[in-house]
Amino acid sequence: MGRKLLDFYTDSFSGLSREVWILSISVLINRAGMMVLPFLAIYCTQSLGFSITDAGLVTGAYGAGSLCGALLGGELTDRIGYYRVMIWSLLAAGIGLMTLPLYTTFWPLCLAVFMTSTLGDAFRPATMAAIGTYSNEDNQTRSISLVRMALNLGIAIGPAVGGFFAAFAGYHWLFILDGMTCLFATVFVFFMLPKPTMETQGVENKLEASPAEKSVYKDHIYLIFLTVTAINIIGFMQILSTVPLFLKQELMMAETQIGLFFTINGLIVFLLEMPLVSLSQKKINPFHSMMIGAFLIGVGNLTLNLDLAWLPIIILYNITISIGEIINFPFGNSLSLQRASPAQRGKYMGLWSMMFSVTFIIAPVLGTFLVDRVGFQMTWYAMAGLSLLSLPGFLWVKQRWGQS
Repeated sequence: MGRKLLDFYTDSFSGLSREVWILSISVLINRAGMMVLPFLAIYCTQSLGFSITDAGLVTGAYGAGSLCGALLGGELTDRIGYYRVMIWSLLAAGIGLMTLPLYTTFWPLCLAVFMTSTLGDAFRPATMAAIGTYSNEDNQTRSISLVRMALNLGIAIGPAVGGFFAAFAGYHWLFILDGMTCLFATVFVFFMLPKPTMETQGVENKLEASPAEKSVYKDHIYLIFLTVTAINIIGFMQILSTVPLFLKQELMMAETQIGLFFTINGLIVFLLEMPLVSLSQKKINPFHSMMIGAFLIGVGNLTLNLDLAWLPIIILYNITISIGEIINFPFGNSLSLQRASPAQRGKYMGLWSMMFSVTFIIAPVLGTFLVDRVGFQMTWYAMAGLSLLSLPGFLWVKQRWGQS
């Protein structure tokens, strides 16, 4: 039995291209330095003396920049290719992150966070478009999952290291170390990922879409799909804004413990994503997987209202929210790639990234607003309600997905 489980686990990694592994390692390096975002709201309230609402707006500025970066990255990927976008995005983000401690007042910090996020998040649609080039229909979802697995391993490392440095060396080290990992990832991609030729880059970066091809902005079923997905993800994204505040203010956890919380979350996704996605891909329709994932994300938010000690709460929350993420997010990515023509991969994945960025704006602003007005308990009920509300939306889209 143990041997069969091990074989199933290892088989879920088979058949993936060398380039996808290189992309995954670059994401791992980059995200191992993701120390700023989980602690941004705490940094603003604890070190800079901002209100909870202002801290939510700073985090929302990150989301606004992410939105612009996704649009910029998608357009540039179709024009100049994913390789150049990845290199310049990582380089600019590294420099931007290292300068953020210089801004200590509200509006300059919002602007600096916005610009850094804009430059850094152009990397995401470029990476997704590259996966489309280096994978096929049979292993595309697993290729996406491998990149996400690397991302979550990085997230498991980054916040734990960030929590240590925040507690013992000061918050400014989070920005410096995060910027350095971006620069290291730039060097890694430059030397390890083969520079694309016409064959590997794909003619999509040399040609415009044919006149008969519908624009992504007129693909109404896809736009509704993104909207439904965003409703669910707003509930999930509380993990990066209001949840750390809840852990700090309500459960009285130290920064090192909050870092450990994110490490547990990242490790669960790292260990379980590939086998769960591989199993789901064989047994379940992609939309049904997304519905199950959204349901679990909703349940995860409800666990924060349980009258338990802090350790059981974060274990239950981490398990449900992580498994929900695992069987929801990769299939949305894969469905988006499959729906795009080669000439429009950058635009489709740019819109997918923009959808995530919109949730980065809405989630912290809405979450901190609700916490300020009605408290944490009602906030978790509201966020669980959003994820559950997305279920009939996914079913509606599934029934119409084949339509143009």
